[in-house]
Amino acid sequence: MDLECQRMLNQGFLRVERYHSLCQKQVKAQLPRRESERRNHSLARHADILAAVETRLSLLNMTFMKYVDSNLCCFIPGKVIDEIYNVLRYVNSTRSPQRAHEVLQELRDISSMAMEYFDEKIVPILKKKLPGSEVSGRLMGSPPVPGPSTTLSTMQLFSKQNPSRQEVTKLVQQVKTNGAGLTVMRRELSELRTKVQEQQKQLQDQDQKLLEQTQIIGEQNVRLSDLEHKLRDVVESAVGPSGTGPRDEPPRKRKKVVGGKDCPRKSKRLRTRK
Repeated sequence: MDLECQRMLNQGFLRVERYHSLCQKQVKAQLPRRESERRNHSLARHADILAAVETRLSLLNMTFMKYVDSNLCCFIPGKVIDEIYNVLRYVNSTRSPQRAHEVLQELRDISSMAMEYFDEKIVPILKKKLPGSEVSGRLMGSPPVPGPSTTLSTMQLFSKQNPSRQEVTKLVQQVKTNGAGLTVMRRELSELRTKVQEQQKQLQDQDQKLLEQTQIIGEQNVRLSDLEHKLRDVVESAVGPSGTGPRDEPPRKRKKVVGGKDCPRKSKRLRTRK
């Protein structure tokens, strides 16, 4: 049962690599050749996500497959395979996917945790089982033990010092994938920089508008204060200095009025005298 599960996990990782390469070929075939036209293409985000998945697969390959090829362990994190399948199916099924860092957040988290745990907990145990570990221990100063295993381990060590063509091609592919990942990260960094510059320009424009509005408000306050002073002067001139009721009539007019009322009596007396 253990061997069958190991075989299924190893085959699952190889199959997801093939599926990813197939998806990437389909997307690249639809993209234009010029880099400037690719950025504005509808499949630009698809290509960014697939390039990021490629870098993640290369990191997993460097971490696990060295020990898988030597039959010391299998590809342990099966959940990472499931998450890679989920990302690839999402890319194939959606026309306008989200940004790469949003889609690959879960994959980066679980794959980084798996690689860290493997390097810290499992690799020290597996290194003891690697062929050539006895020779490396003797080179570090441990006393040699005579026997046929010494000659075999030294032969294996010296044969591993000369890499084969397959290892060289693997290294070249890993370098290419790392370069693609770097280009994706540089593109995202340039987009973020442009966004930051746009936001800074908007903030400067808003500060300029705020300064102009404060100046206008200050001018309006000055005008309002001038109008209030003028209104006070007009009200005071209309009411007068004393502020009391109507003025009294002059005494001359009163006398004339009184004299006018007594005129008929004088005329009667004059008539009787006559």
